[in-house]
Amino acid sequence: MTKRLLLCLAISLSVHVLVLVQPWALMAVSESQDRSPANVPVKLLDQDDLPGELFSRENEDSRDQEEGVSFEAEGYVSAGYLDLLKARIFKAWDYPADAIEKGQEGVVRIRFVLDGEGRVVETAVIRSSGVVSLNTAALDAVRKAGPFGPFSDEQTGGTMGVTGNFCYVLD
Repeated sequence: MTKRLLLCLAISLSVHVLVLVQPWALMAVSESQDRSPANVPVKLLDQDDLPGELFSRENEDSRDQEEGVSFEAEGYVSAGYLDLLKARIFKAWDYPADAIEKGQEGVVRIRFVLDGEGRVVETAVIRSSGVVSLNTAALDAVRKAGPFGPFSDEQTGGTMGVTGNFCYVLD
């Protein structure tokens, strides 16, 4: 009887200790997750600054880009409109924290379509970087930056397709 009582007391004490310690452990984990890594600047790069290992043979045409973000419009679009589009997307573009922590780099090629009012109506990854969070961040930047406003008078057609390259490089 005494052994059984001592065993029950030991089990009860262990359970109580675990219940009291568990919230502290959870708070420590949540505090470490709440802290975001130091801000990592996203900047435009010259072609010479890009590491060659980012570009596989299938991505050699991406090597032609001169900056970290570049866009090509299908059909005619004014340079001012394309510059506005590029500036707004660049401002909305972030390097994902998980990719920074893992040291992941890559080039994402996306295509998006704007309607006549400059609203983003379609987005797609044409060539993946191989890192899901980098691909998602590029698409999110385009969605967050829009709408871009109506096309100029010279722009013909109801929609405009744009292809963009997003180059993620850690210093």
